[in-house]
Amino acid sequence: MQKKVAIYVRVSTKEQSTDMQLNDLERYSRERGFGVFKVYEDNGISGTKETRPALNDLMNDAKKKRFDIVLVWRFDRFARSTKHLVTALH
Repeated sequence: MQKKVAIYVRVSTKEQSTDMQLNDLERYSRERGFGVFKVYEDNGISGTKETRPALNDLMNDAKKKRFDIVLVWRFDRFARSTKHLVTALH
C-alpha cells in the first residue's frame, strides 16, 4: 500500500519563496513512491510561533490519521525549539 505524505513548507518573510523546499520534497516523495496527501504552506510566518495556519491544519489532519508521514525540508521549518518539536511529535 502506498504511503501518504503531508508536506509542510514555511518561510519567515513574504519576500522568500517555498519553491526550493517544495520541489525537493515532491521529488523525494516521487523517488520513494509516496503519494502526496496535501501540501501545507505557511508564508511569512515566524517559526517561533507555535500556532501557524497551515501547521494547525496539518496537526488537525494528523489527529484524524489522514496521512502516514510528514515531510519537512529541515526541522527548523517545522519547529524552532526542541520543546515545540517534542510536543508536536507527541
